Amino acid sequence: MKTLGTLAAAGALTVLSLAGASAASAESAAALGCPRPMVANLDPGSGVMKGAFNLKVGPYAGTKCPIVSKAAKGAVLYFHCWVENSRGTLWVYARVKGTAKHGWMSIDNLTGFKNATFQPCPPRRR
Repeated sequence: MKTLGTLAAAGALTVLSLAGASAASAESAAALGCPRPMVANLDPGSGVMKGAFNLKVGPYAGTKCPIVSKAAKGAVLYFHCWVENSRGTLWVYARVKGTAKHGWMSIDNLTGFKNATFQPCPPRRR
């Protein structure tokens, strides 16, 4: 299972690099954090929660970003777009299936990817 996550992350980084819109660029890295970066519904993919983990306001774990709500183990998340935070972790902005709950989830907490294209979130406009 961890191999799938690693492959997905590697694929996402390749797509981000090929798109010429690396989420780790200096401009977007500065925009990451709380409040959340710009998001758009660009990725038609989904994934399944490996366990019960918190959706966050921004793409960071711990206490850096407040919690939106908890997504249950087995819950399906519909992807919108992806960023790589300043710590090198890939995060997706997503909606929990059957709810209106949106937030950021680390790729480390997901499995069962379907149709994910790992589209980068748009850069913050000045």
